[in-house]
Order: sequence, then structure tokens, then C-alpha cells
Amino acid sequence: MMMKILRALPVALVVIAWFSQMLIRDGGVGVVNGLVVFIMIWWLTLFMMLPIGIRSQEEEGDVVEGSEPGAPISPMLARKAWWTTIVASLFWLVYFVITESGMLDDWFAGMSYQG
Repeated sequence: MMMKILRALPVALVVIAWFSQMLIRDGGVGVVNGLVVFIMIWWLTLFMMLPIGIRSQEEEGDVVEGSEPGAPISPMLARKAWWTTIVASLFWLVYFVITESGMLDDWFAGMSYQG
């Protein structure tokens, strides 16, 4: 039993160290921080892309009885999710470069309170 624990110990330590690095920021963009920012950007981008290319049932002249005339004919959600991912990735890369380069630190350091 003790040998099994000793053989698993190095792997467990590596996993614990890796997991702790995900949760503890080192001043840059950590894994959790990066993931949270990406998800926020992705959702905002999705909501901006949803109305693009939508044609309503009323515009098409094919209103299904019992449905809202403004309901879309074909929302193309899979295509929009793909484009949302691409656009959100580009925005996230800009965020990553700005954060990791220290541009924000330099900008905030140049600002001073003139009270």
C-alpha cells in the first residue's frame, strides 16, 4: 500500500502544482483569468452577432400559424457560434498582448491624482 502511494506521489505533486498555477495569478494573464475574460468576450460577441443576417417569417411571407411573425426563419446558430469564437479569439489576443506587454501598467503609472 505504501509503495502505491510513493509511486503516485510525484504525479500527484505535479498535478497539485499545475492546478495551483491555474488558480494563483503571477501578475500576468493566468489560466482562470484568461478563461473568464474569454467567456465574457465570447458571450458579448455572440449577442452582437445574433441579429446579423436574420430574416423574419413576416419578411419572408411564410408565417407559421401560432408563432410570432418576427421569429427568424433560419437563425444559423452554429455558423454564428463559429464566427463568434473567431472574433472573440481576436479580441482576447488583443487583451492578452496589452496585459502581458505591461502597456496598462505604464499607462496607469503615468496617471496621477491632481486633487
